[in-house]
Amino acid sequence: MPPATPWRANVPVSWSGPRIALIHGLMAGRHMERHLLSFLRNAGFADTTLYSNHERPAVIARNLEQAAQSGRPIVLIGYSQGGIQVLKVARLLAKKGIQSNLVISIAAGGLGRLYPPQWGFNVRKIPTGIHRYLNYFSQQDLIGGDRFLTHNLAHAETPETHVENIRYPKSASIDHFEIVRCYPAQRVSPEVQHLFLDRLMRELAGLG
Repeated sequence: MPPATPWRANVPVSWSGPRIALIHGLMAGRHMERHLLSFLRNAGFADTTLYSNHERPAVIARNLEQAAQSGRPIVLIGYSQGGIQVLKVARLLAKKGIQSNLVISIAAGGLGRLYPPQWGFNVRKIPTGIHRYLNYFSQQDLIGGDRFLTHNLAHAETPETHVENIRYPKSASIDHFEIVRCYPAQRVSPEVQHLFLDRLMRELAGLG
């Protein structure tokens, strides 16, 4: 088993790249650590921190404030329950006048809507204060995907937010765990590689 990757980023104060917050889902911390956290750190995005979905959104938002105030891009990426939590963090940042440059939700729906902390929260209504929002889902995902296609589709509160709904085709058979797989390379679905991992690198490169 490979050594554990520290969840909390440790970068010099002079670091100028994006500040990336990952939020994992229920009992998915180790899975997110092995895949997206390691993937982003290995790609050179050293200031990537992994948070639990049980961490209060207000705490995560406070952790991002200093980087935002220094002009660094803010990126939020959430998986499963974490894909709902990133919207709560972005909403809190917006109340403080801080824009989230890129927010990505992955498999944020389905049975996750039944978890008590999410009752009454509309995960498909994307709040103001987000520049770009990408919503990834697979109808083959029985845990994080909604049964009806239209129930998976997100929409923005304001036209200033660019929203994309990215669906994996049924033929790809992407389940709840494969949707964030990064390693080993030979087991990564071509659709995940093309639609998500390659796209993620382009989006991050575009932040400057």
